[in-house]
Amino acid sequence: MAKDYYQLLGVPRSADEKQIKSAYRKLARKYHPDVNPGDKKAEERFKEVSEAHNVLADAEKRKLYDQFGEQWEQAQHFGPAGAYAGPGAGPSGGGHFEFRVDPTAGRGGGGGFETIFQNLFTGFGGGGQGGIDFEEIQMSQPRDVEKTIEVPLAEIDKGTKRTVAYQTVDASRTRQGVVTTPTTKRVEVTIPAGIGDGKKLRVGGKGAGGVGGKAGDLYVTVRWAAHPQFKVSGENLEVEVPVPFHLAALGGEISVPTLRSKVTMKIPEGTQSGQTFRLAGQGIAKMSGGRSDLFARIKITVPKKLTEKQRELLQSLASLQEQAI
Repeated sequence: MAKDYYQLLGVPRSADEKQIKSAYRKLARKYHPDVNPGDKKAEERFKEVSEAHNVLADAEKRKLYDQFGEQWEQAQHFGPAGAYAGPGAGPSGGGHFEFRVDPTAGRGGGGGFETIFQNLFTGFGGGGQGGIDFEEIQMSQPRDVEKTIEVPLAEIDKGTKRTVAYQTVDASRTRQGVVTTPTTKRVEVTIPAGIGDGKKLRVGGKGAGGVGGKAGDLYVTVRWAAHPQFKVSGENLEVEVPVPFHLAALGGEISVPTLRSKVTMKIPEGTQSGQTFRLAGQGIAKMSGGRSDLFARIKITVPKKLTEKQRELLQSLASLQEQAI
């Protein structure tokens, strides 16, 4: 069954970028593997909402998805919004043709990828009718392929490898002309430590193959996966740290989590809730070397239940406070 990305995120088709981002963050926090260790269903759900976000958060991909549904990835080989626009594509080499696909192509009722071709080239001299076969020209060329992956912050911090699976439509020539074959490919991609959110990696010759064996390139966009504990702020990270009210009042040492381990940080007496402390070099790796900073935001906690001794001491403290006023 085809996936409905809008339904997966629980947003209407008219949702704006802010609504899509907000819905994704909420679901990503809920189904993140770190929050649901060993839960395969939650892991699969996390992958689905991540896939939906990757498409709907990208204006061009969303436009293709809205137009072609589940065939949007195949349609992207033809340029923005499924158009074929080739410079010098006119019969004399000096003109420019632009063909638009019927918005209903690829949605239900069959047709799919073949329907895209029919809409693109019907009536323009293809199929051995004595004119220019634009379908054959287009499909015989090697083409680039784009793929987006999400990588957890901990893996961004240390670098990792990913096996990227994707589908291409490769071309070959037969006696009947150029034919195309859907092909599933798998490529191991090295993710360097500190790669920026949204940056692209190029893998040469791993795109869609054209006639003659030459292939386009694969471009992998790396997105930082949402984390249930750390928030990204520019190149830095933020983390909320709960601190007991007595420690905030008296000052002392607190434990602060990082992507790698926990570190100890001193706070002064009278620390207030919401106050932020900078831990230099405790953020995430940078491509240029070193690490960014981590900002620890204090959240003062109050016990829900007191012992008799604690109650007596707090009442004494309250009494002293009133006298001081």
